[in-house]
Amino acid sequence: MCEYTYENGKKCRLKPVEGSKYCPLHIPYDEGERLLGEEIKRVKEEAFLRRLKSGHTYFEGVYLYDVKIGDFIAEKPIVFKNSHVRAILFDSVRVPGITFYNSAVGRIVVFGSEVGTFTVHGSRVFGLNLLRVRFSNSVYVRNSRVSYVMINSTEHTGGTEEAERDYGERRIATGRIELSGLEGVRRIGINVRYPLMRKILEEHGIKPSESRERAVRASALTIRNVEFDQSARFKRQVRLSIRRFHGNLVLEDLDIFGHAEILASWLKNPEFVHTRVMGNLIFRRVSFNGDFTWNSTVLPNIPVELNVEGFIDVEDCRFNSHHAAEVLYRLARISWERNGDLERADRYYYLEMVSRRHSRLAGRRRGLKKLLVKMETAFEWLFADLTCKYGTDWKRPILIWLAAVNIFFPILFFLTRSVEGVSGGMSFIDYEYFSVVTATTLGYGDYHPVGVGRVIASVEALFGMFMWAVFLTVFARKYMR
Repeated sequence: MCEYTYENGKKCRLKPVEGSKYCPLHIPYDEGERLLGEEIKRVKEEAFLRRLKSGHTYFEGVYLYDVKIGDFIAEKPIVFKNSHVRAILFDSVRVPGITFYNSAVGRIVVFGSEVGTFTVHGSRVFGLNLLRVRFSNSVYVRNSRVSYVMINSTEHTGGTEEAERDYGERRIATGRIELSGLEGVRRIGINVRYPLMRKILEEHGIKPSESRERAVRASALTIRNVEFDQSARFKRQVRLSIRRFHGNLVLEDLDIFGHAEILASWLKNPEFVHTRVMGNLIFRRVSFNGDFTWNSTVLPNIPVELNVEGFIDVEDCRFNSHHAAEVLYRLARISWERNGDLERADRYYYLEMVSRRHSRLAGRRRGLKKLLVKMETAFEWLFADLTCKYGTDWKRPILIWLAAVNIFFPILFFLTRSVEGVSGGMSFIDYEYFSVVTATTLGYGDYHPVGVGRVIASVEALFGMFMWAVFLTVFARKYMR
């Protein structure tokens, strides 16, 4: 009988390997290789699969090399506790759970499977890969040392569980993906390209289809209290990459030693709590969807809770709240100003001001107050946005001035025949000359307006003075700061 003793005090009942006091599953690597050489790998794998097919899904203190569990269905969860596994692949399995507890694993790959709950706790794992996995409960990776976490095309398929209504919560949502209390992390990737994964699968006889990868869907993706590897060689890399994720995103107590990116995702009520990015933070093609509670409680704290030492890029993003857009664009503007790129900062300043204007317009007001706000925003659009994009574009006032003075006002004068001169006839060139003289307030006196032309000339004089003031102000701001 094997001499291995389980934590409950019972001993393993398997037959030991000849020359050892341990069975094929519990014999350590060095002792097994000394007795059987390379043959120990096949012996261990056969013993493990035989044990698994006989209905045993709990493995404690086992030593395994490269193991593949394929086309397997069980009513009990597969559990590894206090075990050592070089690499394990789950292919097309359907089990209520997969758990690694206090174990050391080189690589965990779950491919094309249906799992209730996936858990890694108190373990050391080099690479964790979930690819095309459907889970009905949650995914937990907690209090472990994991170098790489890759989750692709994984989605929650379960519903919700009823909770006690006496405490104000009607439902407790399942479908969480939680990465918390991790150490030595080199990269966390959601729907990232991983060429090595295809090679690993093909080595085990699996040829993944070329079908388009699906989004990762979960009620919440929580990344909390993760310590990234601070080796210098990872400093300039993207350490956190989230692509095509659909659900609630929570980043909490993070020091990301490198860059972070969130791309092509649909985020519901995202939270950034005590999050620090030492590189750049990129939002691209992200849809931000926050409810009223999020807009009034979480959103105002994001500028305080989110600290980015590099740049913040907000590109091609959509917001269901203008106030959320204003906050994100302001953060981006401040980051580019701090790092000296004022032209890029001006771009985000313009987007920030437009979002602020729309936010005021979307406020809940009635009656006269609503009318006044509409008039104010219309005035702001006409004199601040249309003329110079809130002081960020010095070319626009010149183009508008040239078009108005040389085309628009001369046509008005020509159609109304409201200008007279010392000579009898008036050609279009004469009207254009009078328009330029009026806009620049020179007033030579050789031509003068009559009738409705006086009104048009007064408007043009005011317009010309205003546009020159705008041009000088914007030009000075653009090139003199």
